[in-house]
Amino acid sequence: MNAPNPNSPRDFLHRAAAALENSPLKDVQRNAKALAQSAAGRLDLVTRDEFDALQAMLLAAQARIAALEAQVAALEAREAGAA
Repeated sequence: MNAPNPNSPRDFLHRAAAALENSPLKDVQRNAKALAQSAAGRLDLVTRDEFDALQAMLLAAQARIAALEAQVAALEAREAGAA
């Protein structure tokens, strides 16, 4: 499992929430959460599932490209040998 990244926005929000949990500043927490959600909503983010699916598609495409390149090289070599 990956170690938590202390600089990630998620970890920052968790630390901020923990600090405010026993504080009378509940309004600040609510406002910060709303601000963070609003900012995240404007970002072009993907879910982990989407990322994993795209990564799997990319790996499959790379494997297919490598196989096709090998086929082309073999065909070119055969044609060069026949000439």
